[in-house]
Amino acid sequence: MKRLITYCSLIIVCFGCSRKDLTLQGNSDYKTLGTAARAILSSENYTSLKIEIHYMPGYEPDAAVVANFTNFFNAFCNKPGGITVTQQQIPASGKATLTIDEIVKIEKANRTIFTKDNQVAIHVLIVDANYTTPNIVGLAYWNTSLCLFGKLLYANSGGIGQVSRIKLESTILDHETGHILGLVDQGSPMQTPHRDAANGMHCNNNSCLMYYAIETVDPGGIFNVNVPLPDQNCRDDLKANGGK
Repeated sequence: MKRLITYCSLIIVCFGCSRKDLTLQGNSDYKTLGTAARAILSSENYTSLKIEIHYMPGYEPDAAVVANFTNFFNAFCNKPGGITVTQQQIPASGKATLTIDEIVKIEKANRTIFTKDNQVAIHVLIVDANYTTPNIVGLAYWNTSLCLFGKLLYANSGGIGQVSRIKLESTILDHETGHILGLVDQGSPMQTPHRDAANGMHCNNNSCLMYYAIETVDPGGIFNVNVPLPDQNCRDDLKANGGK
């Protein structure tokens, strides 16, 4: 469960994430979370990656967020054919909260890019509502699908005494992508045991991107603190599964 605790001059954002294993037959992109890890990481069957981002009004990701997200894939994925990103605004949800079924419905109504030929695809949805489970900021739910909850993200970033929005959004995107890439031990087998037994699918290293409750410390955005990265154990898992 995510906890967002705000102090006068310092915000510490602790968030895990939520994962939903939704499996539908007949489409290679609508499979169990983690099953596309090798396809995304390696160049064995897919030499290029295309990322499709759909966002609701008021929640377009900053150019720096998109650049950080692209750099994350370039750092860990073997895609000699390149990595490209497309973005498009979609209609507002008109709701205060969204269920997983509603999120799936929105994705299916808007997604246009899928895994085919030599291209693997990832879909990112940024919505204007909260999740029905309180304090969830990001959700990875299929093997190539993830969702960010912009309302909660914006309420806890970018203001005085809050973490920078670029850093928080980039961190959430990378963390949820880590699950799509099979971390930890959900599609990318562990080379060394490092799964957090109490918080499954997360790393037991509290400084790793994949730690269940990442702590992002940024006093009002004054300091240029980098987005957390996967630790060496997580990197070894990605490399062993076809990544860089």
